[in-house]
Amino acid sequence: MSHRPGPSPIKPAEPATATDGTPYSEVFDDVYHSVNGALGQSRHVFLGGNDLPQRWRGREQFVIVETGFGLGLNFLATWAAWRDDPQRPTRLHFVSVEKFPFRAQDLRRVLESMLVQPGMGELAPLVQRLCDVWPSPVAGWHRLELAPGVVLSVGFGDFFDLMPSLRVGADAFYLDGFSPAKNPDMWTANVFKTLGRMARDGATVSTYTSAGQVRRDLIAAGFAMARRPGYGYKRDMLAGHYAPAYRMRRYDPPTAPPPRAREAIVVGAGMAGTAMTRRLVARGWRVRLFERAQAPGSAASGNPAGVFHPQLSADDNVLSRLTRAGFLYALAQWKTLPGGLPGRADGLLQVAMTDAEAQAMQQLVAAHEYPHAYAKWVDVAQASALAGQTLAHGGIWYPEGGWLAPAMLCRAELVAAGPSLDVRYGVEVERLVPRYGRWAALDGTGRVLAEADVAIVTAADVSQKLLAPYLAPEFLPVKRVRGQLTFLPPDTLPELRVPVCGDGYVAPSSLGGAGPITGATYGFDDPAEEVRVADHQANLRRLAALLPAHADLFGDAGLASESAAAELGGRTAFRSLLPDRLPMAGQLPDMAAIEPLRRRLTGGHPRDLPRLAGLYASFAFGSRGLVFASLCAELVASQIEGEPWPIGADLADAIDPARYLMHALRKG
Repeated sequence: MSHRPGPSPIKPAEPATATDGTPYSEVFDDVYHSVNGALGQSRHVFLGGNDLPQRWRGREQFVIVETGFGLGLNFLATWAAWRDDPQRPTRLHFVSVEKFPFRAQDLRRVLESMLVQPGMGELAPLVQRLCDVWPSPVAGWHRLELAPGVVLSVGFGDFFDLMPSLRVGADAFYLDGFSPAKNPDMWTANVFKTLGRMARDGATVSTYTSAGQVRRDLIAAGFAMARRPGYGYKRDMLAGHYAPAYRMRRYDPPTAPPPRAREAIVVGAGMAGTAMTRRLVARGWRVRLFERAQAPGSAASGNPAGVFHPQLSADDNVLSRLTRAGFLYALAQWKTLPGGLPGRADGLLQVAMTDAEAQAMQQLVAAHEYPHAYAKWVDVAQASALAGQTLAHGGIWYPEGGWLAPAMLCRAELVAAGPSLDVRYGVEVERLVPRYGRWAALDGTGRVLAEADVAIVTAADVSQKLLAPYLAPEFLPVKRVRGQLTFLPPDTLPELRVPVCGDGYVAPSSLGGAGPITGATYGFDDPAEEVRVADHQANLRRLAALLPAHADLFGDAGLASESAAAELGGRTAFRSLLPDRLPMAGQLPDMAAIEPLRRRLTGGHPRDLPRLAGLYASFAFGSRGLVFASLCAELVASQIEGEPWPIGADLADAIDPARYLMHALRKG
């Protein structure tokens, strides 16, 4: 594993004002908006400079990319214009990056103080909503759904750590940030080249500056630029459109697909399938969901409780960044579920098992300077108080970690999707076959169950069967890993307040008054479905090490004795896992089209691979289904719709269904 240093911690912006009361950045020695008025500047320079709202009218989607979020004034002005336009596009995507984001409470305080300015009062409900969902200052992309159809993707970190790897097709660019003299890093030729790689046909660009070097560098990046009258005291500004004299990029950006029926087949109603269904229905798709069991969440998703938290690492590796994105996006999605959260998200404790591990954890958290709302080191006394148990070591406290009942989550996702959903239980899809440009789901007799533009396999245990005609098993190396949970008696650990994880985990009494749950075993090449006493004993011995104050209760002289363990309840389920322990989410490769290109693709990139139109996957989450399901569903839905992806290409490539094929091609 790489041990490169992780990225620099995010440094939140500190509120300050200039002598005239205008919000001001001490880092850049510059104001956040024109002294002639925030809303007026946004409307004149950015909306007017991009000929909005006229250009977005009649469109299914419209994507705006901005180079400095700041206080979000340009976003708020754009959202208000979208809200007030009866001819608005169905979906408005606003993508921005901010190296020094405000904390939520500071953003609220500054924006609310500005509502007294002329015209700003009409933004009050939008300000309130933005501040309600504003994330903690944690590095990476944050996907925020402000209203049905309005999506803000804001990246916290350096422009070049985030934007070059984002797959996005932009219809308009807002070049903001502080002035070129104060913040030259945001006005370089490389910045504009990065934006040029995102520009869709006809994309426009505008900025308040008229600096000659900015204009020349934009022209060199393929933009045709002209001066226009500026706002307030500024005589000129720049506006233009993408019109390169020759092809300047290897890959075109994502584009919105042509109008179509928007019908999808989803196979599997576990956490992956129900999340996938909800993300498609939110975009206006009609989904036919097939589940061979009689209810959703009946396989691995049927465990009575599952814990969730991000994975931290010293070098902020792929798994850390992916679980961070998944954890934060899942929390945002769960907060909108009807009926509330089917579990608790009020904290989870990951404790060290040795002194050396405790020291490493403490150093890791200190090095990354995570906001305490995300992850915090706690010493042994603090950890014991949080857990309600006497522990031997400190650990990492995740204030928004916790546990959920996965099957209840699956049902809640389907309720959130709405009554128009077509779910068919007790029906097994045996084959997926292309028919006249669409996909057909067939049962065991060859009968067509449904046809649709898109088919998505979310049931990992049947993935090889369904996808074998399109992706050879060696490129889809899914393993079934047996896991057994142990159900403790209801009166066990009455003081346990939150889930405690280490080597194994224990979660408090679950919904319905059942006792705590502990586990789980990890058995490769073990097909046994029955609950075994030996596995209960293994779970209990790990629990005794996790909660040393109860070593006698859970040790061999207590519940781990053969006679006592035989009386305990439990459940066996099978996780689906790939060798790299990462999910598969994305579009399937087209093996027939790839075969004649094999030699050329030896040194290729995943973007070079031909793909099967309309066939996607989202599965193999291992023991992290709660963290991965929503994010993978959003990634696949974004790919289908040609929308901005919720994560960078580096993470998307790491979970691409073609990655094992790509490895083989690179080896020749």
